[in-house]
Amino acid sequence: MVALGVVAVVSLSFVLPGVLGSKSALGGRSANAVGIEPGFGLRAGSAVPAFSGRDVLTGTAITSGSLYGQRTLLFFSEGVACQACLQQIQSLQQVGAELKQRGIRLVSITPDPSAVLRQAIAQYGITTPVISDSDLRMSEAFNTIGQGMHADTPGHAFALIYHGRVLWYRDYWLAPDHAMYVDPARLLADITPA
Repeated sequence: MVALGVVAVVSLSFVLPGVLGSKSALGGRSANAVGIEPGFGLRAGSAVPAFSGRDVLTGTAITSGSLYGQRTLLFFSEGVACQACLQQIQSLQQVGAELKQRGIRLVSITPDPSAVLRQAIAQYGITTPVISDSDLRMSEAFNTIGQGMHADTPGHAFALIYHGRVLWYRDYWLAPDHAMYVDPARLLADITPA
């Protein structure tokens, strides 16, 4: 019995490499174990990973639970090192009425520390919620790390979530776009109605 148990454990180490030591259920190498390439996000229909953060502007807690009943467009970006990313947030605010009409709330997630992010928010006049993901837990959980301009940051990814499910996901930095800015009209047209 003991020998069979040892053989089973050794076999699993070859079949499921990296799964036991991963940081998150879908981040990094473990994404391969569920058929998703690292950095390529989550498929529509996937469960929303549990997350918790605070809006840098107001200090309000933003969690997977608090957003459960609200269609929310999560925007993962490289943050303050990427001017186009902050301009993206600005332009999405400008179509805020259309987002609201569609029942969608915008929440941006960047890898910047809160203090740095506050300065950029003030400079760009950002008024929508922004979460500092400086430990990259949220970005890893949504499998956005590794395909952007820098290996340790998200690309230019959007996830529409609702009732604990990913309704739509797209990273515009990936082929064929390779874009760090998307016209809001195009983005709104691309979002699959749900």
